[in-house]
Order: sequence, then structure tokens, then C-alpha cells
Amino acid sequence: MNRLFVYGTLMKGFWNHSRYLEGRISCIIPGKTQGLLYHLPQGYPAMLKGEGTVRGEIVEPVNRDLLRKLDGLEGYYGYGEDNLYVREIIDVFTDDGEMLCCWVYIYADGEYARKRGIFIPDGDWRKFMQNRGYI
Repeated sequence: MNRLFVYGTLMKGFWNHSRYLEGRISCIIPGKTQGLLYHLPQGYPAMLKGEGTVRGEIVEPVNRDLLRKLDGLEGYYGYGEDNLYVREIIDVFTDDGEMLCCWVYIYADGEYARKRGIFIPDGDWRKFMQNRGYI
């Protein structure tokens, strides 16, 4: 698996894209997947499993070394650990309707996200940040 679906600070134009992905990936494809999106008080988004739609980008190639660095950023230490995010494989759809399997980081504490986060109904964090004047 060498694809990753990103929906927050790793998207092009945001701070962690330039820090972690710029110059290391060769392809960015707009995509969407099933889930719910919240903006957390810490200033970044949390994706949860759910019936909504989350919009973001499919980035590739993502090799093992890059994935390990991203695991550190996302607070993922392995299955069954005390993780901030959990890395899973999901189906993501391109704007052309093609389905691609991708890694994604899903927020581990759904209760916190629902109680303290701001729900983003359209699942588009870039638009949320633009509307708030952050970008």
C-alpha cells in the first residue's frame, strides 16, 4: 500500500504538507471517503467513522520510511497502543469515481472529538479553514 488519504494539515497548502510531503510524493488526487470530520481545539481536524463524507487528497507514493515519519506526527504507535490517531486502510473515491485503497489516520478518541470539536457538515476542512479566515 503506497497511497495515503489526507484531509487536514497534510493537504497541499497547509503547514505539514511542506514539512513532510513536499518533494517526497509525485501525485496528489482530490478524493472523498465515508466519515465524519471535526475541527479540534488544538487547530487540526479529526476524522471519525460515520455516514458522512470527508473530502481530501490522495497522495502517493508513500514508502515505509515516510509512513513511519507520518506515524510519529499522527501519534500512531501501533495496533492496540495508546494512539492519538489509528492508521487504517479505507476505500477512497476520486472525482472520476475510481475507487482506490489508501491508508488514512482516524482519530482515536471519538467522544472527545464529538464533545470538544466543531462538526464540519460537508467534511471539507480546507473550506472550513478558508471560511474562518485561517488561510
